[in-house]
Amino acid sequence: MVTLLFLGLAVFVWSKARRNGDEVIATFEALLGAMLLVLALCCGRLHLPLACLLLVYALLLPRYPRSHILERRDGRDDIFVEF
Repeated sequence: MVTLLFLGLAVFVWSKARRNGDEVIATFEALLGAMLLVLALCCGRLHLPLACLLLVYALLLPRYPRSHILERRDGRDDIFVEF
């Protein structure tokens, strides 16, 4: 029960941080949401289902197209400054 409370509060605070116009307060709210999520994972038994859900979400993220990846050259135009 406490785990679901922490998880719900974490989602609420994180979504509130994304809507906030003030960057400082939004950062604080995001950190608070992350802290509540860590508490929910450490104190509760939802860490395995949540980890599986996040893994599935990460696997469904779009891939970066290979056409945008720059090819490495022999390194002659690189700037190297020795100290």
